[in-house]
Amino acid sequence: MMNPIDVIKQTRNEARNVLDANADVCFLALASPNGEASVRTLVLRDIIENRFSLFINQSSPKWQLLSEGASYQLLLWYPSQQRQFRISGRSEPIDSAAVRTNWQRRPSGSKYLDYVYNEFAAQSSALDSREQLTSEIERLKSLHKPDDMTPPDQVTGVELIANEIELLDLNSDDRIHDRLRFSLSAGVWSSKPLVP
Repeated sequence: MMNPIDVIKQTRNEARNVLDANADVCFLALASPNGEASVRTLVLRDIIENRFSLFINQSSPKWQLLSEGASYQLLLWYPSQQRQFRISGRSEPIDSAAVRTNWQRRPSGSKYLDYVYNEFAAQSSALDSREQLTSEIERLKSLHKPDDMTPPDQVTGVELIANEIELLDLNSDDRIHDRLRFSLSAGVWSSKPLVP
């Protein structure tokens, strides 16, 4: 039986090898309790077993939705490989020690943004101008060197735990795409072909 997680990892590695712009990102779709949909692009941090790790800030609207148990779907699209994966399941917060360890590896710009969310304005807040943001980042740079920064308390992460994965493979010469739905039950993946 094909393990969809292995297929995702292999496809992602192949995408990285050809510098696919989507190799390290994912698209997270959320549904609010009243049915409002939202989608955003995020960095996909890690894939371990059927767990997909994302780091987010608690000031973010997406954290609010996830912490309230919102339904999600994660989309991975690798144009260079002509493969799409749609991932569904449940979510859990990542252990705070793991988040803090990984935070130190983040680019300095991302660290300063976490400080902005903590000290200046929550993520997705409206600004009068972009200069307000750049001015605040310059102020923070004058106060903090990147290597001396520690993660603010609002930095967190979430694991999206897959129990269903759909694979759409567009590589068929006959243009009849391959589409499979994988389901996880009692630790074992099963699959069914779908009409594309």
